[in-house]
Amino acid sequence: MLRARYGLPVDLESHRPTLVCGARVGAIDIPAQMAVPVLDALTTAATTEEISAPVIRNPRDTVWTFLIRPVGPITAAQQRHLAECGITVRARGRRVILPVTDSGFGWRWVGEPTPGRLRLPQRATILATIDRMGGADEDRRPPDHVRLRACGGGTPRR
Repeated sequence: MLRARYGLPVDLESHRPTLVCGARVGAIDIPAQMAVPVLDALTTAATTEEISAPVIRNPRDTVWTFLIRPVGPITAAQQRHLAECGITVRARGRRVILPVTDSGFGWRWVGEPTPGRLRLPQRATILATIDRMGGADEDRRPPDHVRLRACGGGTPRR
């Protein structure tokens, strides 16, 4: 159903729908509190760019996984910087567990893909959005151990 409805390259792994990160689809894991403003910004941009911002939340709602087009290189320095912020760019070959339903327990869609041809935001778009979130308001800031300003390249708030 996920393949037919959204165009996702779905595989079954232990009776669960998954996708394998590769040349067509990639993934970025972002702590949930940091992911909220990122998804808001992408959703606003998606209406003008005709892309969807598919996002999956884990069962504990601590990490949101953004499905992306893995276009362009990402340096080791960028990956280290993101890791300091609790953000992981999934490597090729890594699996992403896909939601089976939006009710009950397990993985769920926060931002469901648009039905039809798969249109994902580019990795660079997500990373630029994360950088812009460095100026987020105090009420949208994550806990002290993950500061948006420090992750966005600015000066951490005290």
